[in-house]
Amino acid sequence: MAATADVERPVNVGELDLRPCEHQAGGHFASEQGKAAGTFVDSSGKFYKAFQDDLRGGREAAVYELIFGDADDSVRKEDMEQLRRFVPKYFGTLVSDGKKLLALEDTCEAYTKPCVLDCKMGMTTIYDWADDKYKTKNAGKDTATTQASLGYRVTGFKVWQQDKGEYFFADRLYGKKITDDTMGAALAQFANNGAIGPDAVYGGPNGAVAQIRALQAWFESQRSMVFFAASILVIYEGAATAPEDANVTIRFIDFAHSFPSKGQADANVTPAVKSLADLMEKVAAGQAS
Repeated sequence: MAATADVERPVNVGELDLRPCEHQAGGHFASEQGKAAGTFVDSSGKFYKAFQDDLRGGREAAVYELIFGDADDSVRKEDMEQLRRFVPKYFGTLVSDGKKLLALEDTCEAYTKPCVLDCKMGMTTIYDWADDKYKTKNAGKDTATTQASLGYRVTGFKVWQQDKGEYFFADRLYGKKITDDTMGAALAQFANNGAIGPDAVYGGPNGAVAQIRALQAWFESQRSMVFFAASILVIYEGAATAPEDANVTIRFIDFAHSFPSKGQADANVTPAVKSLADLMEKVAAGQAS
């Protein structure tokens, strides 16, 4: 895998004007057990993700280098170029207040009331060559949730409720309780802000399903990478009152457990992407809720 670009540099906190990211939908939040914030935004439209540790953070940065930099011979250049349309723009790594940060595009910056769904993708989150600590941490999660059955699990979502003038938050614990039978209802709830519904968010040529099908086509053709514990984000405008204002965007993120595949197809995420698009398509048509 390509090495992380030499863009890391010390930066004063004031120079970046960092503030904790408020539109995070999945994972652990800063308020949990007094933990420090792990994601930040600034006023220039950038999103910053703190390295979990040098190994995983460095690995994720290296994947972005493969996508946006000069791909080495471990991957196909055309695969990486085609993947760019689905991932946030990459601005390198830096150090702020002693923290190593990955600098990316803030995909929610253009939204007034961003509604965000985070789905962790793959039939499993565990890979054979993972260390024992990672395997132990994830043991049982796949079978205890919809990960192994549907190929994804909801790690959280937030949806703006126009009638109440506030967000509904579904955290990671909420997501763990979703079953195969209730996933349709959860996806329908996320895609309804009180003015527009699932047909506007998931359906149509610019909806989430069309965009996820395009990502599915990339997975079916690429032979460069395998992904574990990566996520698909779905974002739309919670202030929208008409389908044409939904401004739906999907992004493929979280590459701390992603690796060159040595010419092999990704058998873990490819069926999961199809599974998610299939159910969203049914929800959009009112056939699953």
